[in-house]
Amino acid sequence: MSEEIAEKLDKTDIRLLELLQQDGRMSVSALSKEVGKGISTVHARIGNLRKRGIIDQFTTVLNPVKIGRPTLALILITIRYRVPGSRKVISQREFCEEITQHPLVQEVHVLSGEFDVLLKVRTKDVQEMNNFIVDSLREMPAVERTLTMFAMDTYLDTLMLRNIQNR
Repeated sequence: MSEEIAEKLDKTDIRLLELLQQDGRMSVSALSKEVGKGISTVHARIGNLRKRGIIDQFTTVLNPVKIGRPTLALILITIRYRVPGSRKVISQREFCEEITQHPLVQEVHVLSGEFDVLLKVRTKDVQEMNNFIVDSLREMPAVERTLTMFAMDTYLDTLMLRNIQNR
């Protein structure tokens, strides 16, 4: 993933982004009242923010406990770059692309340091997490070792980017 230069945003754009992060279903009319701009101006600004890729998507955030996935684990993975007994090289990117397809995986991050990849995984219980790790994750040729940490309690779990400012 390439690093991009941060986009310049004015106060109105920043306020629109803050409001939309709080409630993505907020009407353009309500947004226009909050920022003190006309409806057509706000509509055009939101369209421009989407076109520029600043607004990536509109989505619904589900409560994992209420839909039956209360168990959260962060799994650190060390990648094996060669298949044992073979000259085949395993690509870290291919592993990451493959694991993103698993329905229990919420996030995949490439890391620096001792571990290569971090997964955020949500399951219905510890047994389902165990099945994922033993039957799916550790069966992948790229996985050399894992370290699983269960979240005992959560104080912040958000997709919001807070304190948006021009940098």
